[in-house]
Amino acid sequence: MKDQLFILKAPFTDGPFDWYCNDCATMEGALLANPHWNDRIDVRRIGFPRPRQEVIELVGEENQGLPMLIMDIEGAPGDAVRIGKYAVLKDIRAIGRALAHRHGGVGPHP
Repeated sequence: MKDQLFILKAPFTDGPFDWYCNDCATMEGALLANPHWNDRIDVRRIGFPRPRQEVIELVGEENQGLPMLIMDIEGAPGDAVRIGKYAVLKDIRAIGRALAHRHGGVGPHP
């Protein structure tokens, strides 16, 4: 399985306003800085409203917060959490570090 990066599609409406997710926008910037990731990972931009069925199918209803990187357990970084048959990262900096390590390119500055 390819690594799967789930981020919110921007802009999205919540209440009377349109928004973007700060962490998802950071991931969009990381994808721009690492265009080769687009060939190596499956980037899924999904809508804001819940339920987020694509995510639920992989890691369950209680794990819908985004951004999220879902990977095979084998070879996953040590800070990933096991959810079912997958390894998952939800922290934006951990996601950036993992993608840079796993697929080359630049990661977040410490």
